[in-house]
Amino acid sequence: MLVPANSAGRRLSVEDWDCLQMLVISLFAFAFGVNVCMGFTTNRFRRSEEWDEGPVSVLSDSPWISTSGSCKNRCFELQEAEPPGCRCDNLCKSYNSCCFDFDELCLKTARGWECTKDRCGETRNDDNACHCSEDCLSRGDCCTNYQVVCKGETHWVDDDCEEIKTPECPAGFVRPPLIIFSVDGFRASYMKKGNKVMPNIEKLRSCGTHSPYMRPVYPTKTFPNLYTLATGLYPESHGIVGNSMYDPVFDASFSLRGREKFNHRWWGGQPIWITAAKQGVKAGTFFWSVVIPHERRILTILQWLTLPDNERPYVYAFYSEQPDAAGHRYGPFNSEESSYGSPLTTPKRPKRKLPPKRRQERPVAAPKKRRMKVHRVDQYSAEARRKKMMVNPLREIDKTVGQLMDGLKQLKLHRCVNVIFVGDHGMEDTTCERTEFLSNYLTNVEDIILLPGSLGRIRPRSSNNLKYDPKVIVANLTCRKPDQHFKPYLKHHLPKRLHYAYNRRIEDVHLLVDRKWHVARKAVDVYKKPTGKCFFHGDHGYDNKINSMQTVFIGYGPTFKYKTKVPPFENIELYNVMCDLLGLKPAPNNGTHGSLNHLLRANVYKPTVPDEVAKPLYPVALPSASDFDIGCTCDDKNKLDELNKRFHVKGTEEKHLLYGRPAVLYRTKYNILHHHDFESGYSETFLMPLWTSYTISKQAEVSGVPEHLANCVRPDLRISPGNSQSCLAYRGDKQLSYGFLFPPQLSSSAEAKYDAFLITNIIPMYPAFKKVWNYFQRVLVKRYATERNGVNVISGPIFDYDYDGLHDTPDKIKQAWRMNRSGLKIFLRCTLHGDIQRDLLTAECCQIFHIHPSQEFRFSDETFVFLSRRHFPAEMLQHCKKTSRL
Repeated sequence: MLVPANSAGRRLSVEDWDCLQMLVISLFAFAFGVNVCMGFTTNRFRRSEEWDEGPVSVLSDSPWISTSGSCKNRCFELQEAEPPGCRCDNLCKSYNSCCFDFDELCLKTARGWECTKDRCGETRNDDNACHCSEDCLSRGDCCTNYQVVCKGETHWVDDDCEEIKTPECPAGFVRPPLIIFSVDGFRASYMKKGNKVMPNIEKLRSCGTHSPYMRPVYPTKTFPNLYTLATGLYPESHGIVGNSMYDPVFDASFSLRGREKFNHRWWGGQPIWITAAKQGVKAGTFFWSVVIPHERRILTILQWLTLPDNERPYVYAFYSEQPDAAGHRYGPFNSEESSYGSPLTTPKRPKRKLPPKRRQERPVAAPKKRRMKVHRVDQYSAEARRKKMMVNPLREIDKTVGQLMDGLKQLKLHRCVNVIFVGDHGMEDTTCERTEFLSNYLTNVEDIILLPGSLGRIRPRSSNNLKYDPKVIVANLTCRKPDQHFKPYLKHHLPKRLHYAYNRRIEDVHLLVDRKWHVARKAVDVYKKPTGKCFFHGDHGYDNKINSMQTVFIGYGPTFKYKTKVPPFENIELYNVMCDLLGLKPAPNNGTHGSLNHLLRANVYKPTVPDEVAKPLYPVALPSASDFDIGCTCDDKNKLDELNKRFHVKGTEEKHLLYGRPAVLYRTKYNILHHHDFESGYSETFLMPLWTSYTISKQAEVSGVPEHLANCVRPDLRISPGNSQSCLAYRGDKQLSYGFLFPPQLSSSAEAKYDAFLITNIIPMYPAFKKVWNYFQRVLVKRYATERNGVNVISGPIFDYDYDGLHDTPDKIKQAWRMNRSGLKIFLRCTLHGDIQRDLLTAECCQIFHIHPSQEFRFSDETFVFLSRRHFPAEMLQHCKKTSRL
């Protein structure tokens, strides 16, 4: 059994699985509509990751008997019937358990979904999809535009924005309900279509709280992201690492088209509906297949909201498979901005100009030229058609949002309900023609299984293949061509920011594919239509930092702020927000509770700074260096005795520890070491700095290192030889090198440069990583300081030897310190035109704008936070909460 971990390193309790086993069906219900029913799996658009999959599999051995009951007065009941009785709940289609009359009674479409003037006051007809009779309001089954057409009210979208300072709910509501409106494949830039295409969604955005985009988790696929939204866990923690995956312990495969997805053993963590159920809050778990129209989904949610107090759910989910299906088939808008900010404009139709002489001489009938002209027109007409086909799904989604909001207004709940409009991922242009084939790189593609598409995961075809070596596969795929469109990784070498390694379902070999491209084993594996034409023009799954993968977030309702734009954030944070909206205590998760408080009108949860575990020491230098024989040398030994007196320098904390001293939150013995140009927290336990902090001004100069100091490393008289590294260790191991946390090239003086050569300023690193680190130190730090009016930099080693994304234990660090794979470098700057030193105490000077390398590091209970010893203005602290998320 997988037991995922939260960001603090705590493993989830096995008891969290109890409800999961009972509500395994509900799991799919609230996974924001992950479509798994027969109608969906047979008719939906096929995804690139499924090229190697087998035929559709459904639950055909249902223990429910369709003739053992009726759906009369039971449509979309919240409780599922026990077998052998037949079911009428929202999931009966998925489990082949519906009563025989479910379609007839529960999927009625007679007379459509809207009132017209001639229907106002109609005699009730139970065969109608919705009603326009005089009693429909009291019975809770009106069409959503009933009051607009029949009573002269206005549509919700036509009303002005109104600030809802407190929830205005009918009697009996104990809390504002929450509706999550989830849209598949909604690229953030689609919002640029604005009021002309999506007036209802645009009103939610402009009147509520929104971010420019929300970052999905990697891989940017549907199942991993929907379940991350529900649990607040990264895929490596909740176990749904892809739309398709293989578990070597189960010896089973999970896919969108297979039946294994019904098995609870794949799903880890605690989703929001189980969190609600455990704390006595009813959840209207509801997933929707394509056989259930959007209008029926909305009407059912509205009817549930009118249930008696003791039956009414308080959390609901709506799911739309659009615009993902259209995005796959037609591609996203070609006129959108590209993933790197440059316009991907549709080329203008070329004007046909010919020199006058040639035009006169050319024969009147030129069939080849005529055909080329016709072909060109058809090409651009097809492109225009694809654009139109992408607009239509957005209009339909907006229409559904309008029906929901009109329905809430009709029930007088539009000032009561909180609505989250959210996507799972974005969409990128791609076609079959832009595919890399591994057969062009490897000779043994028949021996491997590749999960293909916008990312690649490789495993051996036979688990008994003793010749299969992931390292050899990666080596044979690395830098083989100058125009290669993928990068191979061993999974534990993937960028840490992806959080995609610590799970047995993640294959050892991973291919990060360039945007717009696909990867496949060989040409025959590329799925095309029988005509030979490519069956798709868009896909997702790429690196989650790419702009085209970003998706939408809008929060609207009495608990969200009014007309507020917030910085982008990661979707792992939304689970905590949902819990706050419902008054629930979140289960352990990878988000940071309270990090999105600035979205809410009032803070439900107020985070506190944890107590410091390890108190630092402030050592003084010993009078003589004669006993410090650790194999380190510097040419100018006579000068070193004079330089050792600089150890008594104080008063640099105000310059280099701008936000206070980092507080270490685990047991270790460490010292604060003062220097003129930087401050360090040196661990005697790990024999290296935990952190080094320094401030570089815009005017700082970069100076070279004299040749006689090229290999200089000097002992630090404040640290005894037994608690210090040894230079001899580096000389005896050519596979190991060291790097400086404070770069000597940025020293303020020749004397200060010697401080940078102290052995307490180095950490071990591999030579290959050192090249990247040195470039950052020598070039980029100064560049950022110049561009940003100065920067404050915090550097330190990262230890994640088992690549689980959590801080290693002290014992594990001691055992593996020579294997330190990467370093941490955090940059803090002032926004706009502020100076990092002059304008520190302003709300604009608290922004973390870069983390190096691409292996993101997250503060957690195992590491440190800032312990500020200054009095910061309240507006600055609020700004820090918004921007200083790691």
